[in-house]
Amino acid sequence: MKKLVLFLSIALLLTGCTKEPEGPKELTFDERMLMLVQECISDYNTSIAADSIIHTLDTPALPVLIETIPQIESLKDLKTREDDHSNALYIAELKLEPYTMVFHIYGECDSFWACGEASFEIDTKTIYPDNPTYKGTKEILDELLSKDRAAFDYLYGIGVDLAEQESVDHPGYYQVLNAVNIENPTSIDQIKNYVEQVFDVNFVSQFYAEVFESESPIYIEDDGVLYCILNVPSITDEQVFNTSYIIGTKETENEILVDIVSTYGDLIDPELKRINIVKTENGYRLGGLY
Repeated sequence: MKKLVLFLSIALLLTGCTKEPEGPKELTFDERMLMLVQECISDYNTSIAADSIIHTLDTPALPVLIETIPQIESLKDLKTREDDHSNALYIAELKLEPYTMVFHIYGECDSFWACGEASFEIDTKTIYPDNPTYKGTKEILDELLSKDRAAFDYLYGIGVDLAEQESVDHPGYYQVLNAVNIENPTSIDQIKNYVEQVFDVNFVSQFYAEVFESESPIYIEDDGVLYCILNVPSITDEQVFNTSYIIGTKETENEILVDIVSTYGDLIDPELKRINIVKTENGYRLGGLY
């Protein structure tokens, strides 16, 4: 009996001395920043950034001259950047010759794409203007970019000439007299045909439901007459791409991917932008609004 009591006493003593399992260790600020940057790099290297919903956040595509991004093991692999008035908690850059990848992280969240942005920059002093390698691509872009804004504006009723008198049968709408280079347009198909001379149909058709089929469409076609709403929505100004500053291209069976920079007067923005030129049976078309 005494042995049993002694055994139970020892067992209880050992049980009482057993430590409670510790919870997950809270990450330090540097550890979390490292985790977020590593996630971003991994996503690019597995094509997640190019193909997933994060593209809706204007996530830039991997530059055409870069195949993979070397994964970092420490924040020491990065160069921190001074605050650029973006209110980011952490700004750092990774050299990827001839580019610099820049990370902006705005909070200590669990996913880079929930609180961070990535971009790619080039040293503007290294840009070779009017590089003959890209002469053919420049000619294609010059042609398409000379029409893209007018075509998209036309799609949304911006800049069209309307009759002075409101339609009796369609209150709030006015007969379209002419638009862009089309005099007296009479059908929605004419609008579609015009914009599809500039934009790939797979891109531009996503706007058709709003423009032609919604409860308050931009255009109405009725018995051979085309009408347009008077108070059309505003469209954000386009970026000014300087086709003399094409940085790199990559051609596939279906498209030409173009890395380019924009200009503001005499200033060159070092951040790379991507333009997709789609190859169609009817020629080259833009794969987006730029």
